[in-house]
Amino acid sequence: MAKDPWHYPRTALADQYLKTLAIGLSKSLVLFAQRRMGKTEFLRKDLLPAAEKAGYITIYVSLWESREDPKSVLLDAIRKAAEGEGIISGVWRRLGWPGSKGVRAHAGTIGALASWEQGTAEASDRMLDLRQWMNTLAQKKNPTLLLVDEIQTLADEKRYGALVAALRSALDKHGDQIKAIFTGSSSEGLRRMFQMEKAPFFQFNHQIPFPQLGPEFVQHMLRAFANATQR
Repeated sequence: MAKDPWHYPRTALADQYLKTLAIGLSKSLVLFAQRRMGKTEFLRKDLLPAAEKAGYITIYVSLWESREDPKSVLLDAIRKAAEGEGIISGVWRRLGWPGSKGVRAHAGTIGALASWEQGTAEASDRMLDLRQWMNTLAQKKNPTLLLVDEIQTLADEKRYGALVAALRSALDKHGDQIKAIFTGSSSEGLRRMFQMEKAPFFQFNHQIPFPQLGPEFVQHMLRAFANATQR
């Protein structure tokens, strides 16, 4: 894929997060910033390539783009990584993502392919499947990095509590082999997921502010504008 002249690379920040996970200070991170602060572009264009270069199996899921059925999209992305499925012909190309060993989910494609009944028995089966898929990932030679954008979409305990609890259990069990980075733009949603005593992710993640862009970003954009317009 051609280099995007408008993208401001934050490779040092991506390496910093990966090193934090690698040395074991934390097995998962939560990055908080308001929307339109560059979190998604950072995950897709900086952190994902850096993680793949470091040898990780990567799973990227945008729950903001999957708000109608985030559970199905998340579970299907994990399943595809565990089963080692290749890129679905045509799907990722339409989204503008290059083929790689990473698995990426999008509501308009995967959500349509991964619908199922939401009954109690079916939901229970899905949680058993999740545990099995995470067990499979943990047995692979390469470690896995799970990236979930806008994780607060799952803050509704009634709808997603079982999923979040199962995910927490699997990450606890396989934390040496499966790392996670979550992003969020709602302080209230993140509080409900990570700071309330009865929340499944209570005291599980290390939450850090996502750094704001500084003068270097402005200079980069000015150079890109000058190169594009000759002005």
